[in-house]
Amino acid sequence: MVVALLLSVCLVDAQSTTLTPITPSLTKPASKTWTTLYYLDADYSGGFTDPLQQIFLDEIASTSQVNVVVIQDTLADPAFIYYIGENHTKITLEELGEVNMADPQVLQEFLAYGKEQYPAERYLLWVYNHGGAWKGACLDETDNAIGMTLDKFHQALSATGGVDIICFLACLMSSIEAVYELRNDVDVFIGSEDLAYMSWFDDICGDTNQLLTDSPILSNEAIGSKIVQYFQENNNPPANKLTISALRTENIASLATAIDDLVSYYMKHWLRSYRSIKNAYNNTFLLSNLEGWAPVFEVYDLRGFIENLPQCSKTEAVLDAFDDVLITEAHGADMEETHGLSIFFQPRKSPYGLFRDYRDESYGLDFAQDTFWNEFLFLFILTNILLKK
Repeated sequence: MVVALLLSVCLVDAQSTTLTPITPSLTKPASKTWTTLYYLDADYSGGFTDPLQQIFLDEIASTSQVNVVVIQDTLADPAFIYYIGENHTKITLEELGEVNMADPQVLQEFLAYGKEQYPAERYLLWVYNHGGAWKGACLDETDNAIGMTLDKFHQALSATGGVDIICFLACLMSSIEAVYELRNDVDVFIGSEDLAYMSWFDDICGDTNQLLTDSPILSNEAIGSKIVQYFQENNNPPANKLTISALRTENIASLATAIDDLVSYYMKHWLRSYRSIKNAYNNTFLLSNLEGWAPVFEVYDLRGFIENLPQCSKTEAVLDAFDDVLITEAHGADMEETHGLSIFFQPRKSPYGLFRDYRDESYGLDFAQDTFWNEFLFLFILTNILLKK
């Protein structure tokens, strides 16, 4: 039922996979306003065996304004690239054999293929699979690959010129680490702050497909707002658990800077700040809190934590910057303490080696390397250990 359950302790580099090399062409003119690219990674057990046929195909179709291009790999069958015709017909473009959907090279070559063969003025990328916040997304069970890190997502997107909008049909992906990592690759970032249930996806892509056809010149932010609205309006079960947000990446660096300034201040005044930080942490909403999965990710609502701190000019700066990032968000009745963006917040030693991976330069998290958040976490974890909190 939950689209996050098969992620392991941490993500590792995926095994290499080779598609036919595609070099993006700059000479072919854009034929339509939009090309929507579906990265459907169904190569895992416990989910839909054929999500294109079972979820998406009756909703999406190419139109006068929209190209629809899909790559899908399933557990039982080889991967294919399809073009979805105007009558919801599945037209095979490439049979790829077995590919590793956790390999960034696969994503990169798919994006390059879609852009070269179906150039458009703007691009929307949907990513379907498990998600793990700062850990990344997209496991591939056949290739024993437990995911594509955010740094690898960035590499694939950057190499192909990025996309206008990315929407993760996956759990936990509206994290500050994910948005910050892709800040130069996408304009609008859409995802779920908490767990995402497969039934939520019903009708969302179809409504978006129609929107791009009817109103192709809407801004990226307006489209992001409408996608969030569709999630809310469709009221797909369990609606009380819904969390979805649209975020503008151009302002995420300012939010990171404000957080960096705040935690740097706390580190300089740790002895008198610790108690307030601990109280704020204790009262902040814990995400993915289902069947013991929360300790595998350790993500908390970002705005809730800041609001729980003693208010001062530095917390106000973070909240103002947060507002500049958030385009819109929606949440269900059980998720009133969520605000659209999470952050990694480990309180003590973890058997999963989370903090080790988070701060490891080879893991490639820009947010961890560009701010003092990981040093702040180190002090927090160490103090909790010493005080046996």
